[in-house]
Amino acid sequence: MHPATLQATVMAITDPYLVAQYSRIHGSKTYGQTCHAHAAAIHACLIDLKPQVVVEYGCGQSELGRMLPYAGRWVRYDPAISGIDRLDERRADLVINTDVLEHVPQDDLDDLLANIASLSDRVFFSICTRPALEVLPDGQNAHCTVWPPNRWLEVLSRHFPHTILAHERRGESCVFVTWNSGVAALIGQIEELQDRTAREGRRKTLRQRLRRAIARLTGVTRA
Repeated sequence: MHPATLQATVMAITDPYLVAQYSRIHGSKTYGQTCHAHAAAIHACLIDLKPQVVVEYGCGQSELGRMLPYAGRWVRYDPAISGIDRLDERRADLVINTDVLEHVPQDDLDDLLANIASLSDRVFFSICTRPALEVLPDGQNAHCTVWPPNRWLEVLSRHFPHTILAHERRGESCVFVTWNSGVAALIGQIEELQDRTAREGRRKTLRQRLRRAIARLTGVTRA
């Protein structure tokens, strides 16, 4: 185990060895854009909270902030990508954390979650619950912490007492929000619509139906 270190002031908890592993991956290929699949659900969070500052914590190569209609400050942070490897923001109205926690060693999770909680008590978490397809340069599976949703709920609730399981894709992933709001049920509907579209082969008519349904659920014309 490579011990985590707390970098300056409000910098995130990082493991230097793992950062080097992911830096190699990011330097060689397109990687770390799975949050785009949750764009509609995250859009619902923006509508619900109307945040002035959003921190995308562990953003990878995401361009989510440019994809969504959002007028506030969108801060991208990833310790493995040069240029966005420092986090100097002290507070945020919403933190987005997608497909990050499963990459964090178990011994480091509480420190990492405490760091996120110091930024905001309102967080959108998406967590993969199976081994990764990606293998790190040193041969390890990229997902070093693979837990079922109920275990993640227990761990998240230690730092975010109002954590709600919004959606579970059985054997694949789970989505949580950490504030009391009807948006959790809305996110569940959005994610289930997307699951249904995927199961039925992503036909054009189903994609159109999904866009219309999400627009109706969020009250906006752009999902």
